Amino acid sequence: MFINHNGNILPADQPIFTAGNRAFRYGDGLFETIRVFDGRMPFFERHWQRLSRGCRLLSFELPTNFTPTFFKQEIEKLTNAAGNWRVRLSIWRGDGGFYTPETNLPEFLVEPTPLLSPTFELNEVGLSVGFYQKYLLPQTTPSYAPNGPSVPLPIKTSSALHQVLAAIAKTAAGLDDCLMLNTARRVACATSSNVFLVKNGELFTPPLTEGCVAGTMRAVLFDMVGKLGIPCNETPVVPKDFKDFDEIFLTNAIHGIRWVGEVEGFSNRCGNSVAMVLLDGLNEVIG
Repeated sequence: MFINHNGNILPADQPIFTAGNRAFRYGDGLFETIRVFDGRMPFFERHWQRLSRGCRLLSFELPTNFTPTFFKQEIEKLTNAAGNWRVRLSIWRGDGGFYTPETNLPEFLVEPTPLLSPTFELNEVGLSVGFYQKYLLPQTTPSYAPNGPSVPLPIKTSSALHQVLAAIAKTAAGLDDCLMLNTARRVACATSSNVFLVKNGELFTPPLTEGCVAGTMRAVLFDMVGKLGIPCNETPVVPKDFKDFDEIFLTNAIHGIRWVGEVEGFSNRCGNSVAMVLLDGLNEVIG
């Protein structure tokens, strides 16, 4: 396997960082995880929009050649514009300085992992999930609106300790995933996914102000359900609410949709009929 570090194709096991790497020292970076289907990246623009906004928020000075076309080409150096892949694209501030950087110019890294399927596939068995509430997510996140109203802009930074600790907890508990709570003890997201709930044919999902990441697949689903005429509500939810929903499913860029069969502490079993319809719609989008 190979990686692409600043345009240089290198063996994946070749060291590329120094002790001064700012993503390592301070989490001073961002990343996107992008799904490639038969060499195509149908949702790349959504990833780029979030990544470029994050770069502005962190005051990175992007070189003029750092464009969507440039990064697609850098990814295709490794994928050859063919096959099915999980690609992690990382960008971080260049080395130097302590808390105060010596430069705002970024570096980048492309890491591909092969996948088997050219489509999204729904899990056959429903996930088992619980609630993680030892370390709570902040309800609000940084905004990028220096001259206007505050707009929540949850981005994917190199620091993901809340998610790491929640993932450790779910493994210890024998669960497939954990639903993470915020400081108001409301559900924000899962460890690597946004969460949706279904009741009487309507969708419900926590708003971004609850502390969840502005997921690319979350945005894709918003567009899709609008065209399908399925109501979708952004509303806070607390753990006890989960016993009242017909379906629960998780969304992210790699899996698309994964449905939840049971929630720890509740006896009700959840279905997946709406999740199946939406997954079929996603596979139509990727064509």
